[in-house]
This record gives sequence, C-alpha cells and structure tokens, in this order.
Amino acid sequence: MTLHQISFFFLCVLLVIVAAMFVHSWLDKRRIFKILSGLPVQIPGRIVQPSPWVYPHFLGEIEGRAFSFFFQVVHAGRQHILYSVYHLATPLTADMLLIKRGFFKPISDEARFADAAGEALPDWDDRYHVRSRSPDAARAWLAGGRLSTPLGDLSDFVSLQLGPDALVIGKPYTGLEDTDPAQIARHAQALSRLAAAMGTA
Repeated sequence: MTLHQISFFFLCVLLVIVAAMFVHSWLDKRRIFKILSGLPVQIPGRIVQPSPWVYPHFLGEIEGRAFSFFFQVVHAGRQHILYSVYHLATPLTADMLLIKRGFFKPISDEARFADAAGEALPDWDDRYHVRSRSPDAARAWLAGGRLSTPLGDLSDFVSLQLGPDALVIGKPYTGLEDTDPAQIARHAQALSRLAAAMGTA
C-alpha cells in the first residue's frame, strides 16, 4: 500500500469510529427519553429535549417545590464524567455541602476550597466530608439526628449541596437503570423529606 492509501484507510477507520460514537450517543439519549416518559406518572411534570443530540431532562413539582432531573458532564482532569443530578428548589437560611469519603481525589488547595465551601465539620458522619459557610446553622441541622433518615435514603449519591436556595444531589451515571421512573421518584421524595427536615432547623 502507498502512503496515500494508508492515510486514506486510517481516515476511513476514524470516520467509522466517529460515526459509531454519534449513533451510540443518539440511541442512548433516545432510550433515556423513552424511559423518562414514564416519570410524569410518578411526579407531575414534563420531559424536555430541545434536540435529539442533547440529554433529555425532567421539570416537575413536588409538594409545591420545583423539581428537576437532568444530566451534566463534569470535567475531572482529562476525564469527562456524566452525572445524573436532582434539583429541588428550597429556600433555606444556610448551606451545607456533603461529599462522600473515598470517592474524590484529595483537595489540593484547602484554603481556596474552604473559601468556596466553608468550614469543615469533621466529627459528624464517617460517610461524608461535611462543609458549611454557616457552620452554626449546619450543626443545628445535624443535631438530634432528624436528617439521618432522609440522608440514609440518599446514600447512593456522592455529593449533596444542601442550600441556600436548593437541594442538589448527584452521582455518576451508570446506565439506564439510573433513569428508572420509580427510582427517580423515590429519590425525589427522599429529597423532599430532607427539605422538610431542614426547614424545621
């Protein structure tokens, strides 16, 4: 084979790979849309997908609070990780960040992270690194254990941003099982119970 033929062959292989990736992505989003179509039966709302090339998302309401389920690509070094994310609008007077231990790389710039996420609350739960920019309010939430049950129901999630204007939880997307309407509804209800418990602090 000549150099031109070899170059043409590799170009064809590359085009086939790229085309296969696009087709796989399109089919995956189509399957997700089809499965999520059953979610409005569980939670009042609607599925939104502006184009076949973007992930569908759900907009709804739970007990008077705006709720959404969507996908977000997170850049982690050279990796791109797709997360499934739950968002429940909840006005709170303070905030708290929970990050699952042993999942993320150690923090490289502690001072910068502390400025963004707040003071560490190290002695609450072995499962999470806990931070808050309102540590006194966070300790009041954590006292008495009223958050334990709803947080236990959300133990699959690796990050939980609780307040000040919403509860946002996420975990890496592992497959179509993460789009099961019954599972999404179960997690959304646990999030609603968590919002109610935090509102009584």
